[in-house]
Amino acid sequence: MTSSARRQTSINRAAYSLALLALAALAALTLASPGNAADSCGKKVVDDWYADGRVDGTYPAHCYDDAIEILPRDVRDYSSAKEDIERALQNRLRGLPAPPATTDPTPGDGDGPGSSPEPGETGTTDTTPIPGDNGPGGPEAGATVDTASADSVPVPLLILAGLALLLVAAGSAGYLARRVQARRVQPPPA
Repeated sequence: MTSSARRQTSINRAAYSLALLALAALAALTLASPGNAADSCGKKVVDDWYADGRVDGTYPAHCYDDAIEILPRDVRDYSSAKEDIERALQNRLRGLPAPPATTDPTPGDGDGPGSSPEPGETGTTDTTPIPGDNGPGGPEAGATVDTASADSVPVPLLILAGLALLLVAAGSAGYLARRVQARRVQPPPA
């Protein structure tokens, strides 16, 4: 085997490995959906706060502590989520209703600057059913996707991932086409 043939074999192996890696990444993105994880009570508290900047529901006392522990660092540092959840816990222990929101977690979603939800309005949640949803008691993969959840995957990120995979597939197809064409044209023996 000549050195150019060995080099070509190693390039083929690298391209094959890259294609397998891309397929594994696609499989990981497809299989690791946030809807598959069981909701902890702390996550429910965080989602409740995320909906409208206040904790409207009543949860067991440990759920509030769990929620503070699982808050993403940026939410904990740049919002009043921790303080709002602590105030909701104090009100729950005292038997009082939920405290008002101190900040709006989704600025720009209202009708204008400084707008807040109407009384009784808890915000909107996009729960788009997934094709093949069998309703209650159906498979877990047929559940609805809550895009307003605190831990949902951003749709633009999914679109960018799809475009990246499309570009990798197009590049691989072009590479394979050149390889097939190069095999068809054999140089004359020297």
